[in-house]
Order: sequence, then C-alpha cells, then structure tokens
Amino acid sequence: MIPDGYELDNQISSTQSAQVWLARNPSGSSIVLKLAANNSRVERRFKREIGAMQLAAGPHVMPVLDCDDSYSWYSMPVAARTLYDTGVPTAFEECLLVLNAITVALNPIHAKGQVHRDLKPQNILWLEDEVGARWVVADFGIVRNPAGLTTEQLTRINGLTGTEGWAAPEQHDDAHESTITADVYAAGAILSWMLTGKRPSFGHVKLVDEPQLRAVLRRATNADPAGRYSNLEYFLKAVRDSVIASTASLESLVQAGDWPRVSSYVGQPNRLTRSVDGLPKLQQPQVHDWFHADRTGLAAAVSDALDDLAGNTRGLPFDAIDKFLTWGVIVLRVLINEGEYDAAERVATALFGATANIHQFKPAKVILDWLTGLNKPAQRAMETALHTSSSWDFFKQQASDRWESKGESDLVQRLRED
Repeated sequence: MIPDGYELDNQISSTQSAQVWLARNPSGSSIVLKLAANNSRVERRFKREIGAMQLAAGPHVMPVLDCDDSYSWYSMPVAARTLYDTGVPTAFEECLLVLNAITVALNPIHAKGQVHRDLKPQNILWLEDEVGARWVVADFGIVRNPAGLTTEQLTRINGLTGTEGWAAPEQHDDAHESTITADVYAAGAILSWMLTGKRPSFGHVKLVDEPQLRAVLRRATNADPAGRYSNLEYFLKAVRDSVIASTASLESLVQAGDWPRVSSYVGQPNRLTRSVDGLPKLQQPQVHDWFHADRTGLAAAVSDALDDLAGNTRGLPFDAIDKFLTWGVIVLRVLINEGEYDAAERVATALFGATANIHQFKPAKVILDWLTGLNKPAQRAMETALHTSSSWDFFKQQASDRWESKGESDLVQRLRED
C-alpha cells in the first residue's frame, strides 16, 4: 500500500517480501520508500527491521525518515552509491573508514544481542546529507533477535540466511545459532574483497599477502565462530595494529600486559621463532591474565603457532621446541580450569599434532602426565583432539612404555590398552 501523500517514481528492487522505490514524500523531496508485501509475516519482519535501525540510529546507520504504525512501509534518504560500486582493490585508508563505519553502526544492536546477518557491499551506502558525507549500513531486514527471542518462522533452518559469500558458514545451516561473530566474518570478507578485488565464496575468502594483516583476516573469517574475534571493535583494532609500524618486542608487549597485541604478534607466521623462544617464559598466572583479556585470541594464536611449527621447524633448536611444546600444557591447564573445553580441544589438537609430527618425546611425557589427572569432560575433549590430530598412535606408543600408576585416567588407560 502506497502511503498517503507519497508518489512513486522508479522501482529500485523487488523481492517476495518487499519493493523498494525511488519516490517523493508529501513535501516533494526525493526519498527511498520500502513497501512490505501484504502479509503478517513480512510486517513482523519490517517491525523488527525498523526497530533495529532505530536502536542503532547514529551517523553510520541509514536513517529511518518516516514509517507507519502497522510497519507496512518506511522511508529513507537517497544514497549516492553503494560500496559495491566502489572500485577494488581499494586504498587501505578507505578500507579503515568502511570498517569503522560498520563497527560504529552495529555496536548498539550487538550490545543487545542482535545480529545483522546480511552485511555485504550492497548494503553499505555512501550518504551525503546535513550530517555530512559518510558510509552507512542499511538493510536490517534479517536481523536476528537475542538468543531466546528469535522467531522460527522468520529464520530458515537448513538453508542460507544471508547472501552467498558474505554470510558466515553457520548461516548456511541454522541461522538461529548466529552470534555477533557472524557479522565479524562478513566484515572480514568485505575487507578482504576491498583489498584484493576477489569476491568471497562459500568457505573461501581471499587473504592478502602481507603477513600481519593476513593473520588478522584469517582469524576474522575463521570457519569456526569461536575462532574469530569476539566483536567488531577487537577486529578493527587488530586491523589498525597490523599496519602500524612498531618495533615492539614480544617481551615489551607482555610486560605492558597488552594481551590482544600479544595474540596478534604470536599469530603471525614470520614471528614463530620469537614466539617459540619467548612464550615458554610466561608462567601460568600470566597465561591466566592473557585468557581473561583475550580468551579467543589466546586459543587462536597458540593454535596457529603450533600448526606453523608442525609444518616447518625452520632450524629451531630441539630444546627450544621441547620447551615450547611443554609450555602448551600450561595453556591447556588454564583453558580446562576455566571450563573452556572447546578452546582446549582446538589448542590440544594443534599441540598433540605438532608433538607427534616432530616426534618430541619429552613434551609427550609431560602431556601424558597431565592427561593422567583430568576429569571426565576434559578427557572427552582431549580424546577428540588425539583423534583429530591423528596422534593417537604416537601417544599410544608413549603410554605403553610407561609404568602403570594408580589413579590413572580412563583416557591414559585406553591409550595403554588400545
């Protein structure tokens, strides 16, 4: 239904749920008018969409100029262009402006547990009005409400919710499970596209060549939501930090307690040698501080470093490798003590795999000693890690060479008896 006093000019787009028109409001000004299809389901969606845009209202959100009480339409200003119309690859300074706009725009809804779920270049628009010229985020039509308040009829299960390539992998299955890390994934995909000119596809985002920024993008677009930055602000900070020329050493970052930057430092392949040498100096209380400051970064950085080590020891002294692998048990101890079994499983998979691939027997003994005293949930996570890393046979051999002791965990007994 066309609202009273509005005149339609040209149709911009049309879907089963809505039509978007270039129109004129009652005062004769050009605006964009979005009309809901005539059914109650779409009107519920419009109510949610308008509510999210009003909640997020700010300089980097497309303004809602007018709407009706029944949520069958709303109007917006006319934008100059979309981000998709911008030439790629794009200058890094412009990329930062876009990423900052996305972060500022979505912070209010993220704070309420809502997720945009359809971030893509077509929904990021260049707006010029009395506020000034800037990038704004639009189309909140498939925002997911906070956990427990979602509506099953508005979210498909076993089908993509979002847009292919830009949507996080979990949005292809059950989009009810999407968290704000789905928006982090999309922001990472957008940044990758702007820098490389390569459009992402399902499960594949083109990474840049520069090692530090490559590590940041790899984490942001991790297939596992738990492996990503936990929010857009952390992602934006990591991007900025990755290109700031710095002579900071790992030791100085640790001394300053700048744990997010420690995560970024350790996650860079070109700094593996310094990580192998420096991380074993961290005692359990320091790892505990790291966990509480950047729990996602801790697990991701240590896992990446271990995976990198497993692929190429790069002439590192074996005693340094032994110390690093043994230190990995401290990380596992902290994660298990905090009840972070999924994160512990990821780190253990990398640790067990590296230990087995390099055939480091001293760390294997320390790992088996630690496995001996684990509780049942931790044993299940570690058993999964042993199989995922294909290191079961290696540790089985090490366990068979040990004297059996009282109080040995079921997991170590199974290793010995398998």
